[in-house]
Amino acid sequence: MSVKGQVVIPKEVRDALGITPGTVLDVRLEGKKIIMEPVSSPPPQIFVEAGPEITEPILREAKVTGDKAKRLLEDLGVRE
Repeated sequence: MSVKGQVVIPKEVRDALGITPGTVLDVRLEGKKIIMEPVSSPPPQIFVEAGPEITEPILREAKVTGDKAKRLLEDLGVRE
């Protein structure tokens, strides 16, 4: 696991399950196990219109600027 909490799924497993970039995974706990399953019908894209009063505290807390800030807001579903 990376310092950002990211996990790499081995290529053999991705290939066997048909996991490609953009695949949505359902992640849940079962006891002490982490279960990750591809979602057959991903949730709809949800975007929130937000002004600087919302986005600035998020970006300040995340300590990101520029392209990283834009990607973070996109990942969170926020449109400025």
